[in-house]
Amino acid sequence: MPNFPWPVTEDELLLNRALEAVLADYQPGGEQEAALVQEAAGNLIAQAYEHGVRDQQALAHYALKRLRDGN
Repeated sequence: MPNFPWPVTEDELLLNRALEAVLADYQPGGEQEAALVQEAAGNLIAQAYEHGVRDQQALAHYALKRLRDGN
C-alpha cells in the first residue's frame, strides 16, 4: 500500500485499495490500455461508492465485472 505525504481518510484508502485490486486482477495489455482501465475502473468504483457500496471486495468486483462486460 502506498504511503501518502498528506492525511487521507478511511474512505479514500478503501477506494484506493479497491482500485489496486482491480488493476492487479485485470492485467491490461500495455501502458495505454492500463491508463484507460485505471480511469474506467476508478469511475466505476466511484459510481458504486456513490450508490452506497462500502466493501472493498464488492467495489473491486463491481468494477471488474463491468470492465469485462464492456459496460
